[in-house]
Amino acid sequence: MREKLKIYLESAGFQRIIVTVIILNSILIGLETDPTYMESVGGIIDQIDLIILVLFVIEILVKIYAFRLDFFKSPWNIFDSVVVLVSILPAAGSFAVFRALRILRTLRLLKNIPKLKIIIESLLHAVPSIGWIFVLLGIVYFVYAVIGTNLFGADYPEFFGSLPAAFFSLFQIMTLESWSTGIARPIIDNSPFAALYFVSFILLATYTTLNIFIAIVVNTMNELHHQEIVQEEEHIKAFVKEGNENLSNKIDILTEQIAKLQDQLDTNKKEKSSVLQD
Repeated sequence: MREKLKIYLESAGFQRIIVTVIILNSILIGLETDPTYMESVGGIIDQIDLIILVLFVIEILVKIYAFRLDFFKSPWNIFDSVVVLVSILPAAGSFAVFRALRILRTLRLLKNIPKLKIIIESLLHAVPSIGWIFVLLGIVYFVYAVIGTNLFGADYPEFFGSLPAAFFSLFQIMTLESWSTGIARPIIDNSPFAALYFVSFILLATYTTLNIFIAIVVNTMNELHHQEIVQEEEHIKAFVKEGNENLSNKIDILTEQIAKLQDQLDTNKKEKSSVLQD
């Protein structure tokens, strides 16, 4: 019973049902932000929301029953449980903020849609490498902040008057938000060589770092995809091997039965021959 329940809970059909319910729930929560809809069909929306919450709770309880302690070994299952638990908490008084947090149920799509799940897992697996990217970016920031403060701090204190101001200006430049007209061009008008400073920083901080980040994530996604393929191949090989072993055992049993039948036939023939001779 429990094994059949596990198979059903992990089946593509059940996952599609959950995804449909999550999308419906997200739409209803979005409609709740419109006073017009709440005045006309607010009661119906609340009732449907309650039904969906009950379905989510039942889903979690059934999974705990089916998988037992293995349920809590999956970070995704723990994430689902926390999201549902937040939805159960009272949404009145000082806990009113939890009503807004119901939209977190939409994040369950990250688990139930395989493609999104692969992207999230890739980002999580890439965290150590991404951390070193931030270290590299921090070094670049510090070097350029010090240079900018020494070169432009006296004339442009609002941008490079101190290290914190320089860091913020460099962050604005890295995002390419009004960096040219707001910061770079006024400085370049007085110091033409400053163009080399800004262009080199953008190339290092924006394009190079961003491309490295993308390369790490893509490489991690390829590795995870390769691992999934290897696991599927191993699963298929194990299934085929088990099937071959079962088939071999059945052939051996049939061979033994045939041998027994043959011996019995030979015995019967001998008995008939002896009877005829008598």
